[in-house]
Amino acid sequence: MVVVGAGLAAFLLYLPTLRSGFVYDAEAQILINGYIHDPGNFGEVVTFQVLGRDVLDFNRPVQLFSLMIDSFFWGKNPFGYHLTSNILHAVNVALLVALIFQLTEGMKTPPSSRLLAAAVGGLLFACHPVLAEPVAEVACREDLLATGWVLGGLLCAVAFSRRSGRSAFGWAIGCVLAMIFASASKETGVVGPFLLAASWGLFFRDQPRQRWIALVSAAMVAVGAFFALRFALQPQDSQIFEVPPKFLGGSLEAAIRIQPRLWILSLKNILWPDALSADYQPGNVLALPLGVGLAGLVLFVGGQGFLAFKSRLAAMGMLMFWLGLAPVSNLVPIYRPIADRFLYMPLAGMALLVVGGLLLVAGRRMIFGLLFGLLVTGLILSLLPLSLATWRRQAVFANSIALWQDTLAKSPTSDTAANNLGFAFIRSGDHEAALEAFQLALNLTKGRKPNALAGVAIALESLNRPKEAEQYYQAAIADNAKYGDPDGLVERMEVNLDDADVLKQIQARLPALQKNRTP
Repeated sequence: MVVVGAGLAAFLLYLPTLRSGFVYDAEAQILINGYIHDPGNFGEVVTFQVLGRDVLDFNRPVQLFSLMIDSFFWGKNPFGYHLTSNILHAVNVALLVALIFQLTEGMKTPPSSRLLAAAVGGLLFACHPVLAEPVAEVACREDLLATGWVLGGLLCAVAFSRRSGRSAFGWAIGCVLAMIFASASKETGVVGPFLLAASWGLFFRDQPRQRWIALVSAAMVAVGAFFALRFALQPQDSQIFEVPPKFLGGSLEAAIRIQPRLWILSLKNILWPDALSADYQPGNVLALPLGVGLAGLVLFVGGQGFLAFKSRLAAMGMLMFWLGLAPVSNLVPIYRPIADRFLYMPLAGMALLVVGGLLLVAGRRMIFGLLFGLLVTGLILSLLPLSLATWRRQAVFANSIALWQDTLAKSPTSDTAANNLGFAFIRSGDHEAALEAFQLALNLTKGRKPNALAGVAIALESLNRPKEAEQYYQAAIADNAKYGDPDGLVERMEVNLDDADVLKQIQARLPALQKNRTP
């Protein structure tokens, strides 16, 4: 009942998102691109053939599958997509509470204290505002899916540890499949087999070694096979991913030097989430003095290590936190150096850490029992401000104008936010405001942003200023020749069909222009 209650609380907290629209990548993936809406693509998604297709999230077939199911029932109605994401988050909270309770079964702590601590940990995870991005932005659902499958796989492993014969084999198959599906949801899922091995070493090392070696090996081989297939089939030439990701700072050495600052910002956002942004910029990273940040990071890791030394559950939480961060750290090239959604699985690990710390004092002498009560009470009281912050944060993702205005307020140097705000104003019909936003994007990039140049052209054309529109569209083509093909821009999800029609209208007049005219 407590497990279900925690999941229900998480679902109710995110009720406002059911009235939200599509923002950010969801606009491109659901409103512009038609891949998930074509039933003929269903077969290549479920057979993983999509790994060789040049489509958004080609490497995340489980993510595509979930979106295609939504498309089948809801078309392009955002309500159904948000409903699915809310349900997934609620299920993950329930799985997390259940996993904590199951992993602490052998403790001498009374079951009531274990269940209370597990519920508190699960609710802290459910209510944290940093998770508003992956829950409220439909295209970020991949983090929910990857974490959910990992948690489900670990629960299958717990059931496997308590069974024998065919029943144990069935749970083992379920565990391995869950780890594959986690990896096919997002690259973060690769940590599943490692957490499985950790659960064996921390909680089940007194069981027969051979069966656990077989289970962990099967999970690692299966996940390894998926990633081998993913890289073998990956399209060599991509219209969507024209430029491959590069190391932050230009090299692995530079990325290693910069990465601690990003961890510091992530830690700050966990402990004090007052300036969450959809697009972090260097100014966000540098706002906290390096010395203070490093000291905080050392204290944080030291505290984790102390709890991990004292508690097996805390050790599991520490591993889940850092393993969950590893694939989205810049030790391998990724497109976005830091994002709130990257913290979804690590925060599940934080919940394990918190509960591990709570249970260290539960059920001992009276003084420790009093301390346990005070700690639980303090954490329960913290749920209120966290929930209020999460409730408010959801409003940011309600529509594109709200999202990109908030992002510019938090990250004033984000040309992505300014450019996307410009297109959001175009959708709303406010073309004067769109021009201001596009001009900011061009100022931030010294005029080298063809998407913003094309956006200015679209806004000017809509304001009946054709000559200026022609000039800016020509400048966009001069910066990137691919902007001369409006249909290709739609395929690459850089503009929608309405924008492409306006660009075609301008393009029809381009031959009359002098070749070297610029804004």
